[in-house]
Amino acid sequence: MSDAYRPPSILPAPAPPEPVRMIATDLDGTLLRSDGSLAPRVRAVLLAAQEAGIEVVPATGRPRMVTGDVIAELPFVHHWVFANGSVTWHAGRAELIRGFWLDPAEVRHLIGAVRDVLPDAGFAVEFEDDVAYEPGFERVVPQMPAGAPTTSLADTVDRRVQKLLVFSPERTVDELYQAVASVVDGEAVPTYSGLSFIELSAGLVTKATALGHLADDLGISPAEVAAFGDNHNDVAMLAWAGRSYAMAHAPDDTRAVATEVIGSNDADAVADVIERFLAG
Repeated sequence: MSDAYRPPSILPAPAPPEPVRMIATDLDGTLLRSDGSLAPRVRAVLLAAQEAGIEVVPATGRPRMVTGDVIAELPFVHHWVFANGSVTWHAGRAELIRGFWLDPAEVRHLIGAVRDVLPDAGFAVEFEDDVAYEPGFERVVPQMPAGAPTTSLADTVDRRVQKLLVFSPERTVDELYQAVASVVDGEAVPTYSGLSFIELSAGLVTKATALGHLADDLGISPAEVAAFGDNHNDVAMLAWAGRSYAMAHAPDDTRAVATEVIGSNDADAVADVIERFLAG
C-alpha cells in the first residue's frame, strides 16, 4: 500500500534585502588599483551612487595625512573613516566628527609591554595631524611625512595618539602580530593589512566601530550597508555590514565573513557590484 499523498511544503518567500543606503569601502587593495590609482570608472560609479542618495564612506587604515590624493579625487564624498576607525572626518567641512584616542600614558605602557617580549621592535605613532617614529620606520613606510626619527618614542609621546605602530626587521608580520596580541590583552586592538607592521588602536575600536556610530548619526541600519574590503583590518567591518564583499585576493579570515567574494581591484570589481545596486 502506497503512502498517503502529502502536498509539498510551501515555505514563505525570503524577505528581499534592504536597499543599500551606505557603501563602506576600504581603499588599498579594494577601491584603488594595485598601482594606487583610482580608475575613472570606479570614480564615476561612486559619484552616481552618491547622487542616487547612497552615502559613500571610504574606511581605510591610512591616516588622513597620507590620503590627500584620494580625497582630492573624490570631492563629492563627505564622510571618511581613517586609521582603522580611530578617526571619522567630514571632508567638506574639514571637521573631526569623532575620534577614539590612545592617551600618552597608555601608549608609553604599551610600548614598554611590547618591548619586553620583542626587544628588537621599533615603534611609530600617528597623531591627528603628524607622525613620530623610531629609526628604521622610514624604510618600512617610505611615504610617511619627512622628519627626523626619535631615538626612544616612549620618552616623547605627550599628546593623544590615533594609532601605535610596531615594526621589526627581524620578524615576519605574522610573528609580530602573535607577539603583540599576546601582551595587549584588550588594552588596544591589534591588526594588520598586508604591510610589514602591526597597528594598535584604542581598545575595541575597528572600522566597524566608527561606521556603526556614523550610520547611527545618519539614521542608517547595518542591514542597509554594503561593505568592501580585502584584508585582516576589514574583517569587523565586513561582519557588521548587511552585505559584505571580499576581494578575490583577500586572506581566508576576510573571505570567511563576507557574503560574497568578488573579483580583482585591478578589474574594478567594486564598480561591478555598485552598478548592480544602481540598476535595482
